Amino acid sequence: MRKHYLRKAGALMLSAAMTANGAVFSSAERFTGIAAGDSFEFEDAKISGDVTVQSDDSSASGGKYLKMTDSGTIELTVNVSEAGAYDLTFWVSGIGSSKQQNLAVNGAGAGVLAIPEATEYKAVKVPGVMFKAGDNVLTITKSWGWSNFDKLEIQAFEYPEIKAAHTAPCDSLATAETQSLMAYLASVYGKNIISGQQEIYSGGPHGLEYEFEYLKDTTGHYPAIRGFDYGNFCCPAYGSDDGSTKRVIDWVKNKNGIATASFHINVPNKMDSYTIGDRIDWAQTSYNAKDNDFSPKKAYTKGTKEYDYYRQSLETLAGEFKKLEAEGVPVIWRPLHEAEGGGGEDGSWFWWGKEGSAVYKELWKYTYDTLTDDFDCHNLIWEWNSYDFSTSADWYPGDEYVDIIGYDKYSCTKYLAENNWQPKVVHDDSAIASTFYSIMERYDSKKMVSMAENDSFSTVDNLVNDKAGWLYFCTWYDGGSDNINFVTCPDFNTKADTIAMYQSDYCITLDELPADLYKNGSAVTTASTSATKTTTTVTTVTTVSSSSADTTTVSTTAPAFVFKVVKEKIDLPEGDKTGKLVEFTISGAANASIGGALGFGTTADDWKNIEWSGNASADGELKGTVELDEVPEGITSAELQIWWSNVWDAEKKAGIDQPCKITEVKVISAGVTTALTTASTTETTVTSADAPAVSLYGDANLDKKVSVADAVAILQSIANKDKYALKSEGRANADCYDPGDGVTANDALAIQKLDAGALKALPEYSKK
Repeated sequence: MRKHYLRKAGALMLSAAMTANGAVFSSAERFTGIAAGDSFEFEDAKISGDVTVQSDDSSASGGKYLKMTDSGTIELTVNVSEAGAYDLTFWVSGIGSSKQQNLAVNGAGAGVLAIPEATEYKAVKVPGVMFKAGDNVLTITKSWGWSNFDKLEIQAFEYPEIKAAHTAPCDSLATAETQSLMAYLASVYGKNIISGQQEIYSGGPHGLEYEFEYLKDTTGHYPAIRGFDYGNFCCPAYGSDDGSTKRVIDWVKNKNGIATASFHINVPNKMDSYTIGDRIDWAQTSYNAKDNDFSPKKAYTKGTKEYDYYRQSLETLAGEFKKLEAEGVPVIWRPLHEAEGGGGEDGSWFWWGKEGSAVYKELWKYTYDTLTDDFDCHNLIWEWNSYDFSTSADWYPGDEYVDIIGYDKYSCTKYLAENNWQPKVVHDDSAIASTFYSIMERYDSKKMVSMAENDSFSTVDNLVNDKAGWLYFCTWYDGGSDNINFVTCPDFNTKADTIAMYQSDYCITLDELPADLYKNGSAVTTASTSATKTTTTVTTVTTVSSSSADTTTVSTTAPAFVFKVVKEKIDLPEGDKTGKLVEFTISGAANASIGGALGFGTTADDWKNIEWSGNASADGELKGTVELDEVPEGITSAELQIWWSNVWDAEKKAGIDQPCKITEVKVISAGVTTALTTASTTETTVTSADAPAVSLYGDANLDKKVSVADAVAILQSIANKDKYALKSEGRANADCYDPGDGVTANDALAIQKLDAGALKALPEYSKK
């Protein structure tokens, strides 16, 4: 039986306001007679290490300040009459560049103190720091050092309501499943925390399931969120299919979980000697800022090698996202993360941030526009990483490009210069509420705030008592590059804390996600972003007479597109097909997303489809491959099929009225290419003769709703009507484009348009 560590009634008070009266401090290290809002001087604090008292009669309050260089601590004992949360305002400056130091209260981490570079003292506010009644020890410990400290001000903290102004996806064409997931996230934000765990790349030393089975065995529960990464798969230099997409589909569709994905995309270390399309060793690539000469500005500048490389990676990525979208699977997508790195314009650890905030923002926007507008990926919730420096907002791409703001918490792991920058672990299960509220305030509470990565996930008591309303946490995996075990090592998360978290009512685990998690897209009622990002949509308004089948087109912005299902019969080599593949070229509309399958079998019962999808170039050409490993030795023929194309989308494709065509097909085996014979292109139409009355237009699979699954059912029935035959009622429902002309691929396209928001209702009628 599940242990109820914390009752829901207590958890629901997370976002309630808390009043705090004035504070009282004592002398020297304990300041006396200080009312909330008053200030006191750092030179009166207890100091150690390389911290010294300096004189500055011209600008320092009281004529003195503290200077921290290579080591040391600053310790204040603060006495308050009432427990509560307080705003701390530090008047500080960074020497030579922006700095950060570690902040703790009574031995528990309270986040970091981000100090801007300045020649005068700047106010840095740390909100929502919890003090107990009586004495509290406030400690500043050197992290980067080289900072000046003038004075500290304190006043009562007024809790804001934990909610986000923008909780609809910034993509106006987001799929119903994506909208539904966003609605659910908004419904729990500020009331609960969703559990999450990152999987390790390519299995790692323990295997892909190690952390997940540890959590299940230890707590009885799996995390609700599983973290994936597409950096390896979508790297043009060396990437290969590591099964990420299949695992995402399994986690979301079969286990009803939530998927998030990052993008540790490597680039060649020497672009001058790299040729686009070459495969090179992993060791000749990197994703950090210093080991390569890859320019992030060139990555979005046409005509450069960097542009071709990055575009190729996004094209591969889009193909995977379209597979997910076809399955009704949304992803919390977190690319180009931790861009600011150590702070300021030159603190980035990764190549995508090394040319500063202005270039980074353009790269983010290009990435968003390419995936969303060019490649039509509408199943993404865009999560952007912020830090809590005074300069962090300079890196923000804008409300119209971001859905969630994430913070990566590694407060236990200290990389100390005196330790040769090797990690030193100091257990810290603080909720870092001050960081949570600081990020909320920095971005005007417009977006939900998550703990997108973490070492420790805090404790339930700290999260609730400090009212740190993180949307979710996602603990990093064990055994990474530093061989650190974030999940199982008690220096980060003890077994007791892990059990308490996963068994508490405050923490949402996999088994607690709602069964209709991806089926309530209409529940999104919160205000969408008010930003003015332009999105082109197709709007068709029709009226249908209630007394007849006659239709009157009121208005339409684009002519109807008549898409033909294409089938090419091809010969396959005899015998073992391991390592062999079919390579094909398709001619279609410019930039269109196109999908289909390689179908094979001897009867309807054993027929199988290997699905594929991709994006045509600006010239309308798509080159694709299908691996033949799973095709039995005895199968010597197959059908290469084109099921769908999104050429109906927006003004870019308006007026096009031609089917996609297969222009070349060949088989490749051990470097030897053999041309395959092909038959002529065919168009398949399933008639609707003798069909029963329509119960719900578009509901081909008779699950009483209309979704992408119905489009897939139609396309499968067209590809193999014997194996995937629709029931008579489903066939009647499926005929939702020009009812009466039978079931065709245009019916599937109409459903996809409805799902994307380009249609308001079915049926759809062509322009007569």
